[in-house]
Amino acid sequence: MSILASQPLLTHTKLHTHPPQLRRSRLTMSVALALLTLAPVSVQAAPPLAENNGDITSDAAMPSTRLDPIVVTATRSERALSDAPVALQVLSRQQLDDNHAHTLKEALALLPNVYLREVHGKTGYEVSMQGFTGDQVLVLIDGLPITASTGSTVNLSQYMNMDIEQIEVVQGAASAQFGSAAMGGVINIITKPIGAATGHITTEIASNGRQNPSGKKLDANKRYVEASVEGALDKNQRFHARLSGSYLDNNGLSLDHKAWPRLKDASEQSQISARFSYRPDGKGISDNDDSSNDSRMVKNAQYWLEASHYKEDDVSRFNYYVAPRYLAQQRDEHITKQRFSVGARADITPHADNRSKTYRLSVQALHEEYQSESNTKTQQTITSARDTDISTTLAQAQLDLPELLLSDKHIHLIQVGGQVQQDKLSQTKDQVSELISDDVSRDVGELYIQDDWLIGDNWEVLSGIRYQNDEDFGGHTAPKVSLKYNHLDASGRDHVFRSSIGGGYRVPNLKERYYVFDHSNLGYKVMGNPDLQPETSTSYQIGYQGQLSDTLNLTVNGFYNEVNDLIQTDEDNATFDGNIAIYKYMNVDSAKTYGGDIGIDWQVDERAKLQASYAYLKTHNNVTDTELTYKPNHKAMLTLDYQINDKLQLIPRLNYESKQLISTSEQAYSPSWWSLDSKLNYDATANLSLYAAINNILDVQRDVTDTSDYRPIDNREWLLGASYHW
Repeated sequence: MSILASQPLLTHTKLHTHPPQLRRSRLTMSVALALLTLAPVSVQAAPPLAENNGDITSDAAMPSTRLDPIVVTATRSERALSDAPVALQVLSRQQLDDNHAHTLKEALALLPNVYLREVHGKTGYEVSMQGFTGDQVLVLIDGLPITASTGSTVNLSQYMNMDIEQIEVVQGAASAQFGSAAMGGVINIITKPIGAATGHITTEIASNGRQNPSGKKLDANKRYVEASVEGALDKNQRFHARLSGSYLDNNGLSLDHKAWPRLKDASEQSQISARFSYRPDGKGISDNDDSSNDSRMVKNAQYWLEASHYKEDDVSRFNYYVAPRYLAQQRDEHITKQRFSVGARADITPHADNRSKTYRLSVQALHEEYQSESNTKTQQTITSARDTDISTTLAQAQLDLPELLLSDKHIHLIQVGGQVQQDKLSQTKDQVSELISDDVSRDVGELYIQDDWLIGDNWEVLSGIRYQNDEDFGGHTAPKVSLKYNHLDASGRDHVFRSSIGGGYRVPNLKERYYVFDHSNLGYKVMGNPDLQPETSTSYQIGYQGQLSDTLNLTVNGFYNEVNDLIQTDEDNATFDGNIAIYKYMNVDSAKTYGGDIGIDWQVDERAKLQASYAYLKTHNNVTDTELTYKPNHKAMLTLDYQINDKLQLIPRLNYESKQLISTSEQAYSPSWWSLDSKLNYDATANLSLYAAINNILDVQRDVTDTSDYRPIDNREWLLGASYHW
């Protein structure tokens, strides 16, 4: 396990004078590279687009032309980002488009204090925040969890970004608000509301040059296309619908196209989703209408239904040594996901004599199925067949009470909620269960209450507690308290101070409890342990965010986490069955992690904005008195967003990541690395946008002969694309 980086760096963006469409370009790659080498680098921050809000941006206020995005993850209710009592990072739709981020992995790579790591034994990536690993960070879509593709960790490469409005990230313990698995934080994907009748299609191709498996440098090694259409189904705009789909085909990488092994797996992904919504009020009544003059008891009701289907086919080619020679092997994995969700929200005013006293009720339900069929072949003969089925079923409800006004300076916003969830797992290898039982499941119920106490114009205290009752682990409570202070200086500039302390916990996942990882042919087995206890943590967060001038913003954040009962494979207490070593998952470790980050956002002039950030992470395993593995101490990012003219935009970005410990026993480290990317976007017409990019310009890549080298797997990539909106 591990625990990582810093609290959020907030992003801001100027409002553009031309329409907020993708700025793309067909300029030649050589021109892009020449321009890029002259410019500095960091994450481009563009305004999230909230319904009816126009262009908006991230937290620290820039000049008065900037508007706040509305976020929900900080308090589980709608708040302006600058007013949120919890530090929050936002990736907007515009930012994803400008940086050509088509998967959740590519989107999170834009954040300076979020770390990505390849999922062990799989095609894809998991997240790490403040030193916490992927199974300790909760990933949500509109507040509903994504099923962990490995039974423990969400594969970020398996979610396509076509319907995203914005991505909200909270770092540090969030179990009081979101329950188990939120020890290290929450990533909440907010999907776009369905608006007026619109549509779009985007397509791109990319080449990896000499590492194209075809052996042809100019081949399209990666192909991507997405399309969507949406709008109202009736003239009163009560019924809305959206249909969208995306397709990504990546042939992988090969150091020698004539040899059997491939450096990177080939992967073919497709996703289709449909959303239907109904608003009884239609366009006739706005959420902002004067509620005191509205005699209805139920108003602003919304109902929605969404379904999606995801399919992926991966091909991994490698050599496996069986004395006295290497055998050519291939692993084919076929993955499908079906996700169904429904929800409703309404404002309720039960008091006929006071319609301004409004309760807001929200309910949601989810069912998601994940299936994987993986076959390993030796010289085209199937030697093992593994089948995995994972399901998640969940229902949740939340009631926001009318504001409780104690005095002009004391207002309480109280919400209560509950959730029930069932997870199921089955996995077989060659039709024999790899679990201690054939099918395993987990049932859990949760209740929470939260009070948002507004004290005058400057102070805010957010406190909450969640109770979880697990059928196997009994009851557990997780509290959290956050404090925010706003200061307006003599120049009218905002300075925001935030701090929090919270408890986190994570119930052992079904694989850790029941999985049998049988590698008897290699001399060992790893056994699940039904007697595991939940991991727990205490998280301390502190931060400052403010305007140093009309064009310069500063954010500084720090954190300290204590984690107990970490679940690890107990390598020091193996038992033996003949010559086979038997290892078990155990609660063997405790650890601490601490660090921070600093970010500067400088509006250089009307056309250029520079963002610089640095994140520091230190980890310590209290049992072994060593660092935690796979945790770089330093990470830095520099980005320039330069609007060359009204149609042409350049975004170069420079990344740095320090060396990281890979093996404690061998004291093996993965080397530090730098990478340089450049995006060029051009508005050809009001509807057509063109773009180009060179990713990993410095061509920094791992040494495959060094098993401790975890630098990027991708070499330099050349990319061209186009997007048409109507």
